[in-house]
Amino acid sequence: MSTAFRVVLEGSQEVPATGSTASGLGTVIFDSVATTASYSFRIEGVDFGPAIGAAPQTPSILDDVTRTHFHTAVAGVNGPIVFGQIDTVDPAFEQDNDDLAIVLNADGSWSESGVWETTDPPNPMGVTITDFADQLGSATVGMAVPLYFNVHTSEFGGGEIRGQLVAIADDNANVVEGTAGDDLLPGLGGDDVILGRAGNDTIQGGDGNDFMSGGPGDDNFNTGAGNDVVLGGTGDDRIGGMAGRDIVRAGDGNDTIAWNDPTGDVVFGGRGNDTILGGDVAADEIHGGAGDDLIRAFTTSPEAATASDKLFGGRGNDVVIGGNAADTIEGGRGDDFLTGNDGADVFVFRNDQNGADTVTDFDPSEDVAQLVGFDASFDPLAALSAQAAGTELDLGGGNSVLFQGRTLAEFSADDFQIA
Repeated sequence: MSTAFRVVLEGSQEVPATGSTASGLGTVIFDSVATTASYSFRIEGVDFGPAIGAAPQTPSILDDVTRTHFHTAVAGVNGPIVFGQIDTVDPAFEQDNDDLAIVLNADGSWSESGVWETTDPPNPMGVTITDFADQLGSATVGMAVPLYFNVHTSEFGGGEIRGQLVAIADDNANVVEGTAGDDLLPGLGGDDVILGRAGNDTIQGGDGNDFMSGGPGDDNFNTGAGNDVVLGGTGDDRIGGMAGRDIVRAGDGNDTIAWNDPTGDVVFGGRGNDTILGGDVAADEIHGGAGDDLIRAFTTSPEAATASDKLFGGRGNDVVIGGNAADTIEGGRGDDFLTGNDGADVFVFRNDQNGADTVTDFDPSEDVAQLVGFDASFDPLAALSAQAAGTELDLGGGNSVLFQGRTLAEFSADDFQIA
């Protein structure tokens, strides 16, 4: 008997919340016969390099991973470590030396995987997987178990991002599986697992909390109702519907993801030149990933976008457009074109992950430029200069921000935050 769990890693799940823009998505498959839990996570926004003896991914040490563990507690509560993978603080919590694999992916994210099993050494308190076998094996679809995965960094020693284990499928779930060709795969009305495999598939989730994987090919998803998890896979996918709190990883390819429901969603474009259009009235979180992406906080118009969205371009030369609410907008690496529209927006620029960005409509009366990773002595006003098209902020190292159409005299210290 097997039970599958999804794990969504976010800074908002930490106690207290960290506000981190790092994120991750993972699965844990528990086998009640073998008493094993196979785990796999894709994590971005932190640097595993130093922890595994590899070259640092970024110059900053703040995002260096120091520890990763499974902990036991319900959501909203901090709990003790029960099974560890990386621990530069206490090596006694490095318990998966036989299966652990950590690799840097081509898009800059990291994959961490392994198996928690009875042959692994117990933690210093004597805890093993058998202590959680009943809870993992009896979880029904939609149930959160009192286990969470936590990623610690130099900046956030108590944990930067964490995610609760929530059951998404078991042996009683409806499984719909495609072929190597072009399939039409409808859900069966409940909590489905839909696997497209190869080919250009059409996948219809329908009702229920579904898990959908397109696999290779140009797939077309309509997620339907429910809180769904979508893995697009490789290919130029089209993903829509999303009438619930959905989590989408579009994967490689030039994908189009568009929705307009009242419930906030979390979307990762992945590699490729993606088009991602969020809902008007929902507070969405959108990560473009690698590639030249178009990210927009609304479906119809900026005036209709009344919820505060979090928009992250990632790597590439992105166009990121907010709505008429207080949005958080970060272009990421590359030369990005950023528009906040109305609302008190926060534009985020990082010391070591920027480029030559342009902000088209910075409003000094309400918008803020947040500068992350800079020394407290950095004086943004001294780094401003007048240009023909506006005012430029020199971030050093060839990085800059052009505030289009704004004069030097319009800026004050209140327009900047050193974070």
